[in-house]
Amino acid sequence: MLLSERRHGETTVVDLHGPIDREHGDLTNLLAHLRSLANHGCSDITLNVEELIEVDSIVMGTIAHAYIAASRAGATFRLVNVSPSFRRLLAVTKLDRVIETL
Repeated sequence: MLLSERRHGETTVVDLHGPIDREHGDLTNLLAHLRSLANHGCSDITLNVEELIEVDSIVMGTIAHAYIAASRAGATFRLVNVSPSFRRLLAVTKLDRVIETL
């Protein structure tokens, strides 16, 4: 997994590229990166999950933790380019009620 970051006005967009490899700590790195943005003054964070193919409970947990970290730091956190299957998981877990998706 690779992460790239770009600014779009006041929003920091983090693009997630490639599959997530749990054995190499990709989820830990993703969460650390998103926490760092929130803790260093980014007030509006958007995670582009267009290339995220497999979503399971561990990925959902990481995204929930990123949302919590952003909220505690006073930042907005949202997801963009969410696949239909990912939307269903967000709905089942009721995370769609707290995490904005575009």
